[in-house]
Amino acid sequence: MDKKQELIKIIQESDISEDDKKEWEFLVDSSPDDFVGNLLEMYSKFPSEIGWFNDIYKRKKEAFALMENEKEKADVMLSEIFEEEKKKLDELEKAE
Repeated sequence: MDKKQELIKIIQESDISEDDKKEWEFLVDSSPDDFVGNLLEMYSKFPSEIGWFNDIYKRKKEAFALMENEKEKADVMLSEIFEEEKKKLDELEKAE
């Protein structure tokens, strides 16, 4: 099984919504191999965190959608999201 199919399988087995699974499948299918490889490594090690990563992804999409009309608000949102993401990744790294 190639990396994309392996990642999609992990996502399909997660507890996120069916709509979110479809969106992730599209994202994985259209992403470069190095991005897929990084997600596969993370999701393989921490499958219980897929819901958290999914929420962060949704919040990033929301912030980027605001960029054109509310750049300052979007910048603040993204800064907060990135800080939260960094903390979470540090926690996961320590848990390994």
